[in-house]
Amino acid sequence: MQFRPSTTRDLTPVLRALLRGGIAYVFVACAPPPGTSLPPDASHIVQARLSIDASRSEGAISPLLYGQFAEFMFEGVKFGLHGELLRTRGFEQAPNAIGLPRDWERYPDDRNDDYGLNFRWDDSVAYPVRRDSLTGGGAHALRVDAGDAVIQRHGLFQPRIPVRTGVPYHAALWMKTVDYAGPVLLALEQDADGGRVYAEGEIRRVERGDWRRYDIELRPDASDPLARFVVIVPGKGRLWLDQASLVPGDTAAGGVRRDVYERVVALRPAFIRWPGGNVAQDYHWRWGVGPRDARPAWTNLSWKNELEPGDFGTDEFLAFAQAAGAAPSLTVNVEGRGATAEEAAAWVEYCNGPATSRYGAMRAANGHPAPYGVKYWEIGNEIWGDWVRGHSDAATYARNYERYVSAMRRSDSTIRFIAVGDNDISWNRTLLRAVGRDVDYLAIHHYFGFDSAQREARVLMARPLYYERLYREVDSLARAEVPRHTIRLAINEYGLAIGEARQHGMDAALYGARMMLVFERASPLVAMSAVSDMVNGWPGGIIQAGRQGEFVTPLYHANRMFAGHPGKERLRASLESPSFGAGVVADSSAPAIDAVASRSADGKQIYVKLVNTDPARAIDLRVEIRGAAVTPDAEWELLAGVTPTARNSFSTPNAIVPRVLSLKAAADMIVRLPASSVSVLTLGVAR
Repeated sequence: MQFRPSTTRDLTPVLRALLRGGIAYVFVACAPPPGTSLPPDASHIVQARLSIDASRSEGAISPLLYGQFAEFMFEGVKFGLHGELLRTRGFEQAPNAIGLPRDWERYPDDRNDDYGLNFRWDDSVAYPVRRDSLTGGGAHALRVDAGDAVIQRHGLFQPRIPVRTGVPYHAALWMKTVDYAGPVLLALEQDADGGRVYAEGEIRRVERGDWRRYDIELRPDASDPLARFVVIVPGKGRLWLDQASLVPGDTAAGGVRRDVYERVVALRPAFIRWPGGNVAQDYHWRWGVGPRDARPAWTNLSWKNELEPGDFGTDEFLAFAQAAGAAPSLTVNVEGRGATAEEAAAWVEYCNGPATSRYGAMRAANGHPAPYGVKYWEIGNEIWGDWVRGHSDAATYARNYERYVSAMRRSDSTIRFIAVGDNDISWNRTLLRAVGRDVDYLAIHHYFGFDSAQREARVLMARPLYYERLYREVDSLARAEVPRHTIRLAINEYGLAIGEARQHGMDAALYGARMMLVFERASPLVAMSAVSDMVNGWPGGIIQAGRQGEFVTPLYHANRMFAGHPGKERLRASLESPSFGAGVVADSSAPAIDAVASRSADGKQIYVKLVNTDPARAIDLRVEIRGAAVTPDAEWELLAGVTPTARNSFSTPNAIVPRVLSLKAAADMIVRLPASSVSVLTLGVAR
């Protein structure tokens, strides 16, 4: 990326003249990150200037600006967000040759013939989960026929189960028999031939007759990231198993993994959007309510036809969002996979209706008598795209939107509606002209980096500035088509299609940080934003959660830094910066430095959020503050890579992490911004 001096002003002669005149400047006494190369002569590096007028406000910053987005996408919810450890716990996946469904194996192993143990994937006897025409197929249980054998400790197991000492694990299993005699053992063991047993519990007797749930608490005496969960059947007779479960005792609200929950809370999300995303056009909310073990598994048509358990549904999501301090934003299915406006209205009533209403009574029966009061409802997802069920043109979507909004308002007249917008102005014009007065927010999604030209660093760093112009164009359109009605923008999906290493390195962090600065400059027009995704999903998922642990990406850190310093109002600021050729995706040139200054809600702090997109050079930024006196003690949170190729991963989770530094602030100071860095300066306002 070739940078050139700003055409507005060369600051080096200015600084030299001021120094000769005896004016004192504060240079930030801060070592750069290890590996950052700075020129030895600092006198010629002053290349940018940021002038902040703290007496002038340029607009409010939306309190909903920094949100998150969770979707049923691969392991974005199952095993990523949710704490359940067992896969195929309902035995619904097709079996292998000996009758064991996917993810289950014969215990202790397959070395020797075990003629006293036989399995069958049985659709004639299964725990009665709710089924409908859309979930497809019949329910299955695992039939186990146990008899005399020379292998007495036998059964089945599931490998790759992470366990931690000091944490109780709640194991459960539904069983049914007519003649089985003997105990059933549930255990956590080392996954090795003849390995040790970490914890074991005994079900002394399986009651004959109908299905019954058996619960055991297992407390492993050692930690093992690759243990196994074992079901031992030493008795004799026929036994059916279904709806097995293993959940750590330290899960958070909604059954969310504790490690992931703590990462989400640290982001301070103003809202969380769910269940999608594309999958919102597949999903039917009734699949995810009621007793957990009675919910059906369903096929995720959007993402490789993966089978999704019904474990994490409406009540779990809303409990999680509330615990995380986030407003829930629910996306309803519009005409996808048999969806109807009446179904959407029923979901509103389930969430917000009184316990005396039909679906409010259903919610109360599920343990939640008080209404949730969900305010934000998105009417479909990316309906303009032919990859979603319910795809249509803008005029058809507008007619459907009107029907859905009308039906949902009858359930709750106070809710706010988010309509499907597009980067295509013609789609937005057709929609707003038809139903604009019923639109509170227009959702627009941004994905970039799909070809080699888009993946060039200079193009990535400039692209957010193009969106800034787009927002002004959409705002002008909305004002013209729907006068005297306020429509805000919800950029509730944005992401990159670049390589995993760059997603988990500083490239994505710099792009995302500049996007967030664009959002702040465009706020309150841009009222909501969310990166894609919160957990797993795309490689750009900012929390990467595996079976044995998690790590967060540099973009997560940038998001946390910016969301953790929520300015209430944006201050007037002007920036002079070196620029670089940006190609056709933005202006012909784009500034290397980007910045936004804001004031905290209590007026006691000024936040200066900064990005240096130059990949090779540190830039000295002269910060001038007028209209307020700043206290000398200030804080600088800095995110920068040690090397250009540094990235976070499961093996190197802290390769790129922010550092909190102290600095001496003044009304006129110089801050040296390392190459490829994101910064937040927190300045105190003197009273």
